[in-house]
Amino acid sequence: MSSIENITHPPKIQFEIEDSGIHIINWRRLNRIDPILFLLMLILVVIGWVNMYSASQNEDYSYFVKHVSIFFISLPILFFITMIDYRIIIAFAPLFYSFSILLLVVVLFFGVQAKGSERWIPVGPIRFQPSEINKIIIVLTLTWYFGKIGDNIKKLHWYILTFIISGVPIILIFLQPNLGTAMCIIPITMIMLWIAGCKVWHWLATILAGVILMGFVFFEVNSLTPEQIQAGEHPDFLPLKPHQLMRIYTFFNPEADIQGGGWQTYQSRITIGSGGINGKGFRQGTQTRLKYLPEHHTDFIFSLFAEEHGFYKSALLIVLYGLFLLRCLHLAINATELKGKLLITGITIIFLFHIFINIAITMGILPVTGLPLPFLSWGRSFYLTCITGIGLIYSVPREKSYLFSG
Repeated sequence: MSSIENITHPPKIQFEIEDSGIHIINWRRLNRIDPILFLLMLILVVIGWVNMYSASQNEDYSYFVKHVSIFFISLPILFFITMIDYRIIIAFAPLFYSFSILLLVVVLFFGVQAKGSERWIPVGPIRFQPSEINKIIIVLTLTWYFGKIGDNIKKLHWYILTFIISGVPIILIFLQPNLGTAMCIIPITMIMLWIAGCKVWHWLATILAGVILMGFVFFEVNSLTPEQIQAGEHPDFLPLKPHQLMRIYTFFNPEADIQGGGWQTYQSRITIGSGGINGKGFRQGTQTRLKYLPEHHTDFIFSLFAEEHGFYKSALLIVLYGLFLLRCLHLAINATELKGKLLITGITIIFLFHIFINIAITMGILPVTGLPLPFLSWGRSFYLTCITGIGLIYSVPREKSYLFSG
């Protein structure tokens, strides 16, 4: 049987499912719930509730009510996923991957437009964002793939096939266009490749190629003028909408369009700075209350927090996120199998990417890409992604941990 047949042959998948354990769902697996990670998650969730309550003061509080509701709706999902043998979930990864690609194609043709991008599929009274759950699916798929090929990942053609697997959803998400979510898949792929044991020079060559490409994008975008961008001109290899291209341009040239593409970054910096050391107080933020800062309940929720609570508490929030990520990595290190390490690491990278990019955007360190902050930003699809990710982390068996007696 050929190597490719060994990867795609259905009977092999069926054998794994039967071999993975007697009980597919076992409530005793709930003892895998790590109390430290769960406590850190709950603290962030409560901070998110308080922050969303403040963000909703000029609205009808529907964002706050829905934000609280989605947590209690998704909590049973976390427990249910924890009870499933994670190898069963990984065995079905190719089916999940195929279905997610189908949804990404559907959203291109039938998706509901929001802020100039086709990202949503209406499902009754709610809208579903396929690109969000795809982050989890790509982690599952790469875990399955690396588990199948083993040490063959050191061979160049198997290494390249990894980028084909990741590249298909990246392109489809990019075409929506949803640049931020598409970019999220790249660090997931690179870090999981490293954990899987690829050759160092393959990995470094890919990083170098990425740096060169980013430099090329910079020079191409910087060669345009704001007038050309607004007229719809763009580099042939970068078919972004004018407002997205303008975000990149104003990042490199922040003074070029403060009243337009640079407005969000400009106002976000003012909002964070106005909080000072101790903040203006709960629900006393003027930048957000007077609506100078757009999207203060989603992409710029951290700016709202910094304005009301100041530098000290903002730093504490970042420390909490750091502890959350470190705990996830600790659980990855203690996973009993390579597949478990890959799965937890991939999910951790999702959290890390969103936390770092979102906060960096609000500070003006990176261009605006529309990535929410875990557990704080409004967004039901992303909230479900976060809770699903935590459930998958818990589903992985691990050796006894001695760090903080977790």
